[in-house]
Amino acid sequence: MVKIVTGSINSYKSTRLMNYFKQNPIGDGFISRKIMKDSLVYGYNLQRLSSGKEISFVIRDIFWDEKKSVLYKLGPYCFYEDAFLYLENIIDNFIKNNVNPVYLDEIGILELNSQGFDRILKKLVKAKIDLCLVVRSDLIDKVCERYGFDEFEII
Repeated sequence: MVKIVTGSINSYKSTRLMNYFKQNPIGDGFISRKIMKDSLVYGYNLQRLSSGKEISFVIRDIFWDEKKSVLYKLGPYCFYEDAFLYLENIIDNFIKNNVNPVYLDEIGILELNSQGFDRILKKLVKAKIDLCLVVRSDLIDKVCERYGFDEFEII
C-alpha cells in the first residue's frame, strides 16, 4: 500500500508525515528537516523517524564549502553524496528485515529525472514494501505513473 502526504511547497508536508508516524509508530524512515539561517533556507537534514538521528543532506549553494562531495544540484541546492550512501545502506537493511512501512520525504523532480531517491524507491517497490511518501500535489500523477502506483491513499 502507498500512502501519500501531499500539498504545495512549504505546506508542512514533512511535519504531517512525522505526525502520522508518531500516531502510528510502526515501520521507519526519514523526513527532510529544513534548516533556516535568518530568513534563508540554509539546507536540510535527513532525520530518521525512529531515533531522531540527523545527518546533513542538502545545503544551499552559497553555504557549501566544497569539502563534502555533492551528487546532485537542483536550483540553489546541493545534495550530499554521503547522505545517499547512508540512506541506501539503511534502506537495504529495511528491506532485509521487512520493515513496513518505509517513510520517505520527498519524492519529486529529482526522482522523476532518475536521481535523488529514485534507485532507493525502485528497490522498495520491487520488494513490495508499504510506503508513506511526501509528494507535492502538482507531481502526484507523474510520480504514480513513474513508479506504477495504481492505487494510493492521501493521508
